Amino acid sequence: MRTHKIDIDHEVYVLLQGHARPFEDSVNDVLRRLLLKPGSSSNQQQMTRPPDAATPRRSGDLMPLIELGLLQPHDELVHEQPRKGVVHRATVTEDGWVRAKDQDFSKVSPALKACVGHEINGWGNWTHRTSGRTLQELREELRRGQGGSR
Repeated sequence: MRTHKIDIDHEVYVLLQGHARPFEDSVNDVLRRLLLKPGSSSNQQQMTRPPDAATPRRSGDLMPLIELGLLQPHDELVHEQPRKGVVHRATVTEDGWVRAKDQDFSKVSPALKACVGHEINGWGNWTHRTSGRTLQELREELRRGQGGSR
């Protein structure tokens, strides 16, 4: 694939960071997702407009774990910060999202970031309370259950 370099100012970079999936997206990934949406007529409007509540949302990242029976809706996720004496809690929604701090997140890392206040790997740091395993361990089991196809 042919690539080109572009310069962007800090304000645009910060906007792109706000749309990035931590530990997953490059700047190019974010731009592709925002600018190459099918049927997009006003990309600026799509970047700043909140999703329409009447539109059904897509499944969250935990849905495959629910489908395989590794997680159940309403299961609790915890992240402990022993030095601070803090335990963060979240729940798994029926559509595979994470509910934390009275918000729903389709991705696990932004949910944990909302709790701790900085970038953090949610897969490695959220623990499924029932099994005592991290979401990363459950995701690895999912991959083994699918023959390592992901």
